[in-house]
Amino acid sequence: MIPQLVAGLVAGLVGFAAAYGLMPGVMALARRFRVIDQPDKNRRLHLVPVPRLGGVAIFAGTVIGAAAALGCLTLLGGRALGTNVAASLGLLPGMFAGCLIVFLTGVIDDMRGVRPMTKIVAQTIAVGLAVRYGFRIDHITLTGTTSVSLGVFSIPITVLWVVGMTNAFNLIDGIDGLAGTFALIGLTTALGVNVYLHGTSAIVSSAIIGSVFAFLRYNVSPAKIFLGDSGSMLLGYFLSIRLVTAATTPDHGLYGLVPLFALAFPLADTFIAMARRWLRGEPLSRADGRHVHHQMLQLGLSARRTVELLGLFFLGVAAMGISISFAPPQVTFALIAVAGIMMFVTAFYGLRWLGYHEFVEFGASVTSLLLSARGHVRGRIRAHEIAAKFNRARNLDEINTMLEDGANDLGLAEVTVLPGATNFHGPAARQISPPSERLFRVDYPIAYEEDGRMREVVLRVWCERPSQHRYTGAERIATRLAASLEAWLAQNPRAIPADDDKRIARVGRVSGAVSGSVSGEMLRDLA
Repeated sequence: MIPQLVAGLVAGLVGFAAAYGLMPGVMALARRFRVIDQPDKNRRLHLVPVPRLGGVAIFAGTVIGAAAALGCLTLLGGRALGTNVAASLGLLPGMFAGCLIVFLTGVIDDMRGVRPMTKIVAQTIAVGLAVRYGFRIDHITLTGTTSVSLGVFSIPITVLWVVGMTNAFNLIDGIDGLAGTFALIGLTTALGVNVYLHGTSAIVSSAIIGSVFAFLRYNVSPAKIFLGDSGSMLLGYFLSIRLVTAATTPDHGLYGLVPLFALAFPLADTFIAMARRWLRGEPLSRADGRHVHHQMLQLGLSARRTVELLGLFFLGVAAMGISISFAPPQVTFALIAVAGIMMFVTAFYGLRWLGYHEFVEFGASVTSLLLSARGHVRGRIRAHEIAAKFNRARNLDEINTMLEDGANDLGLAEVTVLPGATNFHGPAARQISPPSERLFRVDYPIAYEEDGRMREVVLRVWCERPSQHRYTGAERIATRLAASLEAWLAQNPRAIPADDDKRIARVGRVSGAVSGSVSGEMLRDLA
C-alpha cells in the first residue's frame, strides 16, 4: 500500500511539472500554426485571441507522470511487484488507446475542424476498445446490496454513457477555468472512491490531476490557453470511464450515483441545452451562447465568480452522491429525500434565475393543460353536437339560432356568424367595462363560392380573457364549428342573400353579463 501511495504522489507531481513546463511551448506551437480561438461576443466571450491546444500539454504530462510512477513503483517493490503491476493493468491498454484516439481527433478538430458525425464515430471506436479490454456497466447498485442487472443493454448503455459524457464535457468548456475545475471535481471523486473501495491509489488519475492543476495555472481568468477539443474530449472520455471503474465493486456492481453526481453539472447543462432547443424547435446539435455559465455571466457575474459558485455547489452535489452510496441503510433514504428536495428547489428557482423562459412557459402550459383538460374535451364534444345540427339549417338566421342556444354550454360569451367583413364592437351587454374585464375575440374567416364569385363570412367567438392557468380553448371550438359551417355553405351557397352583406347578426348572449368590450383578436392561424 505504501509503495502505491508514493507512486501516486510521484505521478501527480511529475504530471504537474511536465504539463507546467510544456505549456509555454504548446502555446507557442498553437500560435505558430494559428490554432487560435477568436472572440465573437456570443459564445466566445474572451477579449483577445487565445491558443486552444491545452489538451496537448495535459496528455503529455499525464503520460510522463504515469510512466514515472510505474517506474518508481517497480523500483520500490522490486521485480515481483513490477510483474504484478504489469499483470494488473487490465483495462489500461484499452483505455489508453481510446484516450489516444479521442485526443488525436480533438487535435485535428482544433487545427482543421472535424464534422460532428466523424467525432461521434471516433468516440464510439474509442469506447469499443475500452469494452474490448473489459470495461462495461453490468450491474447498477442502488442501495446497500440491491442491484439491477442491465443484461443485453449493458453494452449500449456503456457506449451511450461514455460518448454522451465525452460530448457533454466538451459543451461546458465555455469560460475560463470551468472545464478544468469540474475535471478536478470528477478526478478527486474517482480517486477517493477508488481508495475507499479498492484500497489502492490510481496512478493515471493522479497524473492527470497534476496535469490539470498545471493547466489551470494558465487557464484561470483571463486565460492564456484553452483546453480545445483535444483537452475537453480527452477529459470527458477519461472521466466517464474512470468514475465508473472506481465506483464498481469487485463483484461488478456499480454505485451509479457516484458518477452521476460527480458529473452532475455537464449532465444538467447538456439536458437543459437539448430541452430548450427542442422546445424552440431548433436542431439539438446547434451551438449557442445560452449555456448555464453564459446565463450567469449575463446576470453580471464575473467568469471567476461563476466558476467558484458552480464549483462549490456541484462539489457539494458530488459529496452528496458519495454519502448516499456509502451511508448506512438507516440514513440512506433520509439523504435521498434531502437530495430530491434540493434538486427540485434548485431546478425550480435556478431556471427562473438563469432566465430560461422556455421552461417557465412549458410549466405554465402543462399546468394549464392539467387544469383545463376536462373543459377542453367538454367544449369539443359540445361543439361537435352543435355542428352536427347545421345540416338542418335553411339560412343564416337558423345557424345563428343554433349557435345562440349552444353558446352558454360552450362556455362562451357569444358566437356569431357575420356576412362579409364588419366592424363589430362586442356584445351589447358587455360594451361598458373596465379594461381588466374586457372580452377576448376570435375571428375565423370562411370563404365560399357563389355563382363563380368568392364570398366570405366570419365566425366570431367572444370569450372571457384567457389567464395563465385558465383558457377557454375558443380557437379549438371555432375550428370545429368552422369546418361544419364551411361544408354547409358549400351545399347552400345561396342561403345568405347579397343584401345580408350589410346586416350584422348577433346571438348567443350570456344571461347576467354586465360589462364588456373588445379586448384582442386571435386570427385563423392560431386555431
